[in-house]
Order: sequence, then structure tokens, then C-alpha cells
Amino acid sequence: MTTMTNDTQSPISPDLLEILRDPQAIQEGAKHGTDPGRLELVRGAWLVSADTGYKYPIRDGIPVMLIEEGARWKDTPVDALPVPPPAAEPVPVSRMAEVTTIEDNGPDFRILIAAVAIVLFLLVLLGRGRWQGGNNTPTPPAA
Repeated sequence: MTTMTNDTQSPISPDLLEILRDPQAIQEGAKHGTDPGRLELVRGAWLVSADTGYKYPIRDGIPVMLIEEGARWKDTPVDALPVPPPAAEPVPVSRMAEVTTIEDNGPDFRILIAAVAIVLFLLVLLGRGRWQGGNNTPTPPAA
């Protein structure tokens, strides 16, 4: 995916650069004109949006187009952007996510018990209907 232009190495192809857009500018819509979010390759490792000022790093040849990542570097001057971009910081896991995590300890027997109860209930109803149906059949007259 790396291309060479004028003896300088570009981490992404010109075709990809032409397609990519700043997701924040796209989200804001018509505020930025008819073609919002165009990006410029800066310092060989950053995509910068003139519309929003967001700066997206290119890590291992892959543009990181997350709005949060672009916003993180918005106030950093272009000359101060680190080359290569630093590795992504791990996202902290919230306490709520830890509490709501469901552990997979095998099959849930409550579902199995409920299914068996429903089947038994239906069999009882079916048997009861047949039993009542058997009493209503006419008997032949006695000779």
C-alpha cells in the first residue's frame, strides 16, 4: 500500500487519500460546503482536515479515522505532531461494563427447564382434550 512519489514515501495510496473524508466534517454536514472533510497528508503520517482541524494519525499504514482520535490532536500544531504517531492508548473499561458482563459458564439450565415445562403443559392439554373427546363419543344402542 506504500507508494513512492518524488523520492518520498507515502504511507497511503493517492486513491485512498482521495476517497477518505473527515468523519466529523461529514457528520456536521453542509456547514463545510459541497465536499466536506477533504484530508491532506501532513508530515507523511497524519491526515489533517481543514474543515474541522481534526488530525488523524496513520499507524502501520492504516489511517485511524475515529472522531475521538482526530479530536484528541485538534489543538496540536501541525509542526508539533509526533512522527511516527504514538501507539493508541488502551481504552479504560468502565465499571458498568464490568458489572454487566455475562460470563459463559455453559448452557443456561433455566431456559431448558422452562422449555420442558412448556412441552409438558402442552402434552397435558393435548391429553386432556383427547380424554374429554373420548367421553363424548356416542355409544351404540343396546340390542
